[in-house]
Amino acid sequence: MRGNGSRRIRAVAWIVAGALVGSGCEEEPPASTTGDGDARVDGEAEVEGAADADADGGPDEGATADVDAEPDLVEDADTDGPAETDADGTDAADVPPPCAPLPGDYTPREAGSSTDTWPPCISDDNTYHPIETTIGTIARIASFEQIADLLWRRADAPSPDDFTAARVIYVEPNGLDSRIQRREDLHYPPVPAGEGTCTDPGVPERYPDRCVGPARILPIVNDAFAQGTAGVDPRVQAARLEAAFLWFLYVSPYKEAHTCTETPRDCDSAWAYYTGGEPREGGLGLSRYVREREVETHDRVWDGLLAVRCWKNLDHETGVSTDLALRDRAIAQMDRALLRGVARIVRDRLDVLAAATTDEARRVAWAFLQILGGVLDREATARDPATAAVLRTELARPDPAAVDVPATREALDALFPCP
Repeated sequence: MRGNGSRRIRAVAWIVAGALVGSGCEEEPPASTTGDGDARVDGEAEVEGAADADADGGPDEGATADVDAEPDLVEDADTDGPAETDADGTDAADVPPPCAPLPGDYTPREAGSSTDTWPPCISDDNTYHPIETTIGTIARIASFEQIADLLWRRADAPSPDDFTAARVIYVEPNGLDSRIQRREDLHYPPVPAGEGTCTDPGVPERYPDRCVGPARILPIVNDAFAQGTAGVDPRVQAARLEAAFLWFLYVSPYKEAHTCTETPRDCDSAWAYYTGGEPREGGLGLSRYVREREVETHDRVWDGLLAVRCWKNLDHETGVSTDLALRDRAIAQMDRALLRGVARIVRDRLDVLAAATTDEARRVAWAFLQILGGVLDREATARDPATAAVLRTELARPDPAAVDVPATREALDALFPCP
C-alpha cells in the first residue's frame, strides 16, 4: 500500500516518536502496596511473602512460550516494517529502522558504550543482579513454556487430555492461576478507597480495567480450558490461552516495577516475568516472542528492566524508595519498549492471518489477534485516536477474511514506532 494515505500514517510514526522524546515520562498511577513476592525453597516449594498473605511481592507470574507452529499457517519473515519518506519525497525500503535508545533512556555502561546521564549503578555491567537469591516467578514462566508445548507450540491439534494436563500445570500452588486471579493493571486508576480490592467479590466487575486479571483475563482462560477439554475447536482454544497469557505477561512487569517501591524483591519479579530468568542473549516466555521478532526491541526492553534495577539500586535498595520521578522514568522506558514488543507480536500474527489457506487457520489467528490486539487500544488511543480507531475497527470485524491487513499493519507501525 503506497498511496498518500500510507505516507500520512507513516509520518505519524515520526511525530509520535518525537513527542515521546520531548514529553519524557507520563505520570504514573500510585504504586500498589502488595507484590507477587514469594520465595522458592530448595528449588521446589514456594512460600508466600510474609508481608502479605496474598504476597504479590517477589518474582512474579508466568511467561509466554513461542508462537505456535501450525501446519496450515506459514509465518513470513517480519521485514515488512514502516517505510520512511526520503527528503526527495520517495519511500525508503519497507524495513523498520533500528530501534536505538531515546535521549534520556538508561543504557548499561559496559565497555564504555553508554551515553546516558544516569548516575553509575549496579546495572552498568549489562547484567541483571537479583535482589534476592530465589525468584519464584521463574517457575511460573517455566510452567508457561510447558503449557505452550502441550497446547500451541506443536504441529498437531491438542487433545482433551492435553488441555487437562495443561490445566494441572496452570493451577499448581503459587502458579499462574494464583497470580492471574489477583493481577491488577496499574495503567488504570486504583479502586477507590473503601470499595475493597480486586480480590473482593463484585469489585472486578465494577473496575474491570484495573482488575484485569480476575475481570478480563481469567474468564478467557477458564472458558478456553473448558472448551478445549471438551474437544471444541482445540487450536482456537489454544490460541486464546496463548494470547491471554501473553496479556498477563505484559501487564505484570509494569505492576511489579511499581510495587518494588515498597517491596524490593518485586524488581526481580518484573525482570523474571519478561525474561524467565534468562540473560539478554536468551529468553523465555514473552522475551522469546519479542526477541524472535525484533532483537532491537528486545534489547530496549532489557535496557528498561536494567533501568528499573538501577533506580532501585540508587534509591534505598533494601527499603522503601522515595525518588518516584526516577522510578517513573525507568518504568516508562520499560513499558514503551514492552508495548512495541506486543505490537510486533500482533503484527507478526497479522502476517499469519494473511497467509492462512484454511478457515480453521484464519480462525486460530483471529482468536489470538482479537485478544492481544485489544491490549494495545489503551495506549494507541492516548497516542493518536484517529489511527487507533483504524486498528480498533479492523480488530472488531466479525469475519477475519474481511480484515484489511495492510491498513492494520500501517496503523500498528504508526502507533508503536521503535521505542
